[in-house]
Amino acid sequence: MHPTIKRVAKPIFRAVRPIIPAPLLLWFKGYSEMRFWKGLYGEERKLDNDHYEYFYTEFFSLDKGWYKGKTLLDVGCGPAGSLEWADMAGTRTGLDPLVDQYRTLGIDKHKMDYVCAPVEKIPFASGSRDVVCSFNSLDHVDHLDTAIDEIFRVLKVGGSFLIIVEVNHKARPTEPIEIWEGALRQTLARHGTIASWRAFPIRYDHDIYRSLREGSPIERMPDGKEGLIAARVIKGV
Repeated sequence: MHPTIKRVAKPIFRAVRPIIPAPLLLWFKGYSEMRFWKGLYGEERKLDNDHYEYFYTEFFSLDKGWYKGKTLLDVGCGPAGSLEWADMAGTRTGLDPLVDQYRTLGIDKHKMDYVCAPVEKIPFASGSRDVVCSFNSLDHVDHLDTAIDEIFRVLKVGGSFLIIVEVNHKARPTEPIEIWEGALRQTLARHGTIASWRAFPIRYDHDIYRSLREGSPIERMPDGKEGLIAARVIKGV
């Protein structure tokens, strides 16, 4: 979509969103997500996943050995094979409500497992995962508090939640949740200890992973300014 059209469409969407039926909003969000991934899939018929290992390891000051034997869950995983690098893990599972549609994008060739479900209803037992992560997905959910409660329900005591998320932006078609940095930090702190918390400005082209890799972290985003949060939270008792 042309940048000018995007700038015009966003305020129109926010204005009419309260009167759009919920099923239509959900359908449009799924349609937009699939359009994005199909665009990346393109003529090469593959999705790049080489960048994920860095963000699971060095970016969070962890090494691959730390993951050995651990049970990993990536919520809102997308179809690119986010956990393909983690062959040392005990289990590696991606959770996403669009998994059945992702099969047209080649996920059946991956060695990680995929489960079709929303993060608000994770179909796993309480305390069954050592690591849960959400990279660029938490503002795509429909019910933020429920999603966070579910993440920490399935996480073991002492387990780690790794999160990368956009904050301080208004609702968009595919990112309907407005997450504000201060409120997010308070919510996560109620579930455990915040081991690390970094804020990053977003690049002009809105490239999330380049913003993190090439940008300089700051303690917190200036009030009301859109940005990215990267944090590790260790679940308490």
